[in-house]
Formats: sequence, C-alpha cells, structure tokens
Amino acid sequence: MNTTPSTPSIPRRRRRTLASAAFVTALAAAGVGLGAPSATAGTVSVGYTCTGPGAPDGVQSLQVTVTAPASVPQGGTAELALEVTTELRVPLNVPAHSVTGDMTLELGGAASGSVTATGFTNPASIPSGSTVTLTGGTASAQLDTAGTATFTPGEAAVHVFGVTVACTVSGTAPVAATTEVTGA
Repeated sequence: MNTTPSTPSIPRRRRRTLASAAFVTALAAAGVGLGAPSATAGTVSVGYTCTGPGAPDGVQSLQVTVTAPASVPQGGTAELALEVTTELRVPLNVPAHSVTGDMTLELGGAASGSVTATGFTNPASIPSGSTVTLTGGTASAQLDTAGTATFTPGEAAVHVFGVTVACTVSGTAPVAATTEVTGA
C-alpha cells in the first residue's frame, strides 16, 4: 500500500505560469517595478560663497537634491526637479512662500551647456531657529547626444523679503544626478 500523500496533478507549464504570476504579484505588492526605473534622485553637499544684503560670511553648505529621469530617448527632454536645504538657521519666523530661489544646473557627460531651475519656494512657514528647505524647483534639459548626461549644481540665487543673495560654487560641485540618453 502506498502511504505517500497525493498531490493534485497540475501540468508543469501551468505550475510555471502560476509561479510567475505569484512572483509578479509579490513584486507589485512590494512596490517594485519590472521596467526601467522612472526617475533617479541624488543629494549632494555643495559649498557656496554668497554675496548680497544679509549674506553669511564664508563658505556655506547647501544640500541639493536633483531628481532626473533614469533615461530619455536621444533628442528627448529630461524634466528635472530640485530641492535645496541650507544648514543655516533663520533668525526669525519666515512666512510660507516668502523665500524663492533659482539655480543653474551645469550639463555634462553626453550633454553640454546649462539650464536654470526656477520655482523654488518654502511651502510652509519656517520657525525661527530652523533650517530652510526650498522645494518645487524645475528645469527642462534637451538631450541630443546618446550616452550618460550629468547634472551638477551651479550658481544660485535666493530672494527673500525683496532682497537677493547671489551664491557661487566654492570649489567643485559634485554631480547630483544622471540620465541615460538612449540612441535612436
């Protein structure tokens, strides 16, 4: 007499299909995409020297986050999003949307030139003694050559209470993000 428990008879091809479907479902539930990533983001620390009314002395560090598409077709446009955080603390309460800014991104690798990100602001009020984070910066970069395009923070300007503080990179800024430009 056979004492081995019986298992339902499922054809081999159907078992593989069910296993594949279960794997895809598990990835989707975990939030993992099967295609190429839609965007990459990198945060770099960049030293800046700033001038203008109220500008701090010496080199100031800004944390710059650039989000770029993982890839674009040759001749396509990379839509970039930026966020900037300063390590300086504000000496007074700053109302929402009262600080704005812009920043140049230097293009390198398979790209050349520069683009300017605009639209930065502080979406919420900033309490005295807090650091300042500006979000919402955007720029578009036309990428015409196949290869890896790089995006590096460049000159910046901050506008607050009718005053503009201009900032230049002190030393060399690191690449903050890349986009693979795929051939036609």
